[in-house]
Amino acid sequence: LQSNEEIIVPLGPGKNVVVKFLNMTEPDEQGVRLVFFELNGQTRSIMVRDNKEETSVVANRKAEADLEIGSPLQGSISKILVKEGEQIEANAPLFVIEAMKMESTITAPFAGVVKKIHLAERTLVAQDDLVVELE
Repeated sequence: LQSNEEIIVPLGPGKNVVVKFLNMTEPDEQGVRLVFFELNGQTRSIMVRDNKEETSVVANRKAEADLEIGSPLQGSISKILVKEGEQIEANAPLFVIEAMKMESTITAPFAGVVKKIHLAERTLVAQDDLVVELE
């Protein structure tokens, strides 16, 4: 749609929605635009990922399984304390996260073997980013 162009979207028999495109912002560093529109006369906005935009932001895989240990908070990995193939006990320190000049040591919730270390030291991480995988 062009600016100030509107369309009627049929939802069912006798039910229509009038959508009028107003404007959108330039994409941010993640390729996301803020789109402004009217929905039946009410002004709305929504964040939309522009797939045509190249992004330089790296998204790390999230820890989802029971054997995957992720970062509990946003910060930087200051030190990895284990090696791949190493046998560890429950509560053994795995890695250290630095956030706002404070360090947090992340420990193993159970005994096991370090299967893979997914991120390196000095990597910026978001909450739940996968760091260590156990087996």
